[in-house]
Amino acid sequence: MKIHPDVQKEIQRKQEKQLKNALKLLSGSQKKALNTFLESGQSPASKDFKALKPNVQKIVLKMNITSMDIVIERTKNPFARWRYKLARLSSTSLLKNIS
Repeated sequence: MKIHPDVQKEIQRKQEKQLKNALKLLSGSQKKALNTFLESGQSPASKDFKALKPNVQKIVLKMNITSMDIVIERTKNPFARWRYKLARLSSTSLLKNIS
């Protein structure tokens, strides 16, 4: 699904703010792992995601949930909203399972 440019800007702004706060809490190797994962553009269910440390996984999932919240808020199509709500539910359950 194509996202409207205004929504994309809002998502990017919120994620940059979260990333800035999260980088303060991570060590050097964790920062590097987070940056390489974000640059690769892989999904939170990939093998590389599962290889990350739990702190980095939590940050990626929180950023993903934030972007889905924004899309759900701005989407008018009920089927698309339902699809994003399901994705948010699975991401929150993944976040709870990370130790």
